[in-house]
Order: sequence, then C-alpha cells, then structure tokens
Amino acid sequence: MIGSLRGTVVGLIRGTVVVEVHGVGYRVWVTADTLASVHEGDEVRLWTYLAVRETAQDLYGFTEKDDLTWFELLLTVSGVGPKSALAILNAVPTEVLKSAIGRNDAASLARAHGIGKKTAEKVVLELKEKVGSIDTKAGAVVRGSDAEVVDALMGLGYSQKEARDAVGSLPESALTTEDKIREAIKIASRAL
Repeated sequence: MIGSLRGTVVGLIRGTVVVEVHGVGYRVWVTADTLASVHEGDEVRLWTYLAVRETAQDLYGFTEKDDLTWFELLLTVSGVGPKSALAILNAVPTEVLKSAIGRNDAASLARAHGIGKKTAEKVVLELKEKVGSIDTKAGAVVRGSDAEVVDALMGLGYSQKEARDAVGSLPESALTTEDKIREAIKIASRAL
C-alpha cells in the first residue's frame, strides 16, 4: 500500500495531480483546494489512500494527514465510496464536517456534488458515534461558532487554510459570531 508520496508535480489533469517520484509519475486524485494550490514544478508531500477495484487502482492524496483521516472515516459509511468522500471534502472543510456531524446538520453535507439528502443524513448518523474517537492534532479542528466563521470566509472565496489561519489569529475575548467574522475577514485580507 502507498501511504504517502513526496515528489515533483509534473502535471495537473482533470482533478488529479501527477507527482513524479524517482522517475515514476503517480496520478493522484486531490481536493479542489489542493489542486488550486499546486503548480507544475512544485515539490509536494501527499498522504495517500489507494482504492483498489476490479477495474482500477486509484490513488487519493491529501496535504494534511487530518484530511486523510476524515476521508478514510467517510469511507466507513455504507454507500460512500472514494469519489463521494472526496466530493464531501471538496464541499465541506473537515472542521465544518465535524461540526455538522455534531449538530446533526445533514444539509451542510448535502451541498457536495453527487451527495443527496439521504446520503448526507446517513453520513451524519453513522459518523456521530465515531467522531469522538478521532485523534486530531491540537487546534486542527475548529468547533462551534469558529466553524461558522471558517465556513463564512470560505463562502467569500478564501481558501480553507486562509480561513483556518484567520480564525486561529482571532483574539480570545468573547466575541459574537458576527464580530468574529468581521475580525477574521480583516485578518485574512491583511494576509493576502
């Protein structure tokens, strides 16, 4: 099994990156955020999942180990395959995904391309018990109103990383969600 790749991006092809490692080019399915952040010639490290089927072997890659953990967790839901799991992660950042599961908010997940209301409800139902057992690095998961702030910034066109960094820079004072969004926009716009 291929657990990770470190190499040079030699191509971007319809939702995938081709990473050359010691002369071998691996075609890896990635999220839209990853695809937008890499360019030919970049050195990258991707945490990977190899999906083996009778007719294909597809490699899925993530720049963050936490995203791979969520991808694999989504695959435990009956009826969710690798393409659907990737679609969910494209539509909903992992912070918002965990928050949506905690709030029983299937509507947030139903935004993903190809994910209907019933599948979104199944994801929330089946993952609700498992979410508490996920071991994430400190600060990687945004909770409560902070998840709403990340979601709002992403809705304004900021990347998941930019939104997460802005929320991480917010003062510890007790702000309303609206105040947090205003402050996070200021912080994110200064970082550009």
